[in-house]
Amino acid sequence: MTARRGLTKEGRDSAHALSITGPRQYLVVEQDQGAVDEQAAVLLHLAQYAPLVLAVHSGGKSIHGWFACFNGSEPAIRGFMEYAVSLGADHATWTRSQFIRMPDGTRENGNRQTVFYFNPENLR
Repeated sequence: MTARRGLTKEGRDSAHALSITGPRQYLVVEQDQGAVDEQAAVLLHLAQYAPLVLAVHSGGKSIHGWFACFNGSEPAIRGFMEYAVSLGADHATWTRSQFIRMPDGTRENGNRQTVFYFNPENLR
């Protein structure tokens, strides 16, 4: 985010406005379908095509995979996301202003958002 608040497309003030997002650094892929092991298998499969930096358990039923994309072209990143969606990922995280689960964060209900996987080598 480039600012705390901005204007939505409808002209409303919001902390969730697309107008205050900077260039995409990570594409976060998540799905609510399947068991945790099945979701992890999808993320590991996708890691063959893009560098998986982080996998965060939502504290609920999903794993959010953070794929580095700061060196990718928008068409290539979109193609990767479309492939992820074809495997069951939620398309909502394509929107740069979409809220996602943060590493070691806490949900409203107190559940911790545990880091399941971290590979700092993929930050390069």
